[in-house]
Amino acid sequence: MVPIARSIPILPTQSFAVKHLRGNDCDIPYHMHDAHELIFIRSGSGNFYVGNAIRRFQAGDVFLLAPGVPHWFRCERPAAGPSNAYEFVVLQFYKSFLGEQYFELPEHGRLKRMFGTTGLALSFNGLTKDMLAEWLLSMPQAIGQRRLMFVLRILATLGNDPDSTTLHQAIATDIELGGKEQLNLIYHFVREHLSERIYLEDVATQLHMSVPTLCRYFKRWTGQTFVDFVQEMRIEQACELLKATSLPIRIVCRDSGFHSMAHFIRVFKRFKGLTPHRFREAFT
Repeated sequence: MVPIARSIPILPTQSFAVKHLRGNDCDIPYHMHDAHELIFIRSGSGNFYVGNAIRRFQAGDVFLLAPGVPHWFRCERPAAGPSNAYEFVVLQFYKSFLGEQYFELPEHGRLKRMFGTTGLALSFNGLTKDMLAEWLLSMPQAIGQRRLMFVLRILATLGNDPDSTTLHQAIATDIELGGKEQLNLIYHFVREHLSERIYLEDVATQLHMSVPTLCRYFKRWTGQTFVDFVQEMRIEQACELLKATSLPIRIVCRDSGFHSMAHFIRVFKRFKGLTPHRFREAFT
């Protein structure tokens, strides 16, 4: 099976991505990223396919995956009914998000070795796991510098001789993270024009592609359509504005690139499971 290579959408107002994933079915496709990923399993259990190994996962587990490590979560399914409800908190970041020299500082010897290891996949135990779980669980509600401080605490924990177990031995995959240059161009174009109308023709022109070629290329490398990617970016932008400002929802709608309030509410509910108004209430 060939893993899907997914890009990590990070907003202009953020240095890293935090995702709070909840639902009744965690059959997450076989995929990999070009960023580091730290995952806290708050609820749910099942099988975790990582690299060339299959592991069990359960509530309380914390995993760290390096760029390019293919993985796949499948929740257990009872004899009758849907799979167990799951809740994951995921931190995704590029090694350079604190600056190119951060991991080169002499105080970060262990971090440098850890984040320089190709194919790294770890699970954490004991006090290390408890501390990482605490910081990760606090991140979805945090904003601005407070959220950044949680990341720095996480890195400090990882750099302090963490209690960890290697999940797999590094393997070569059937797919490379090639094509990243074009994905980066698309990503930066969307970031720069997030509040404006974005036309496929304009993006295709930037990449010297036809629109059908662009759509096939984007779907192949990310596993999602270009339209869904743009909507996801806009909803994440809206979430940040709803949490960090008191702007009227109609202004949040406009500043996030939506030109119809009804459409904005419909898309927001599809991604977040509740209305923008209810989302804001949850963070006030």
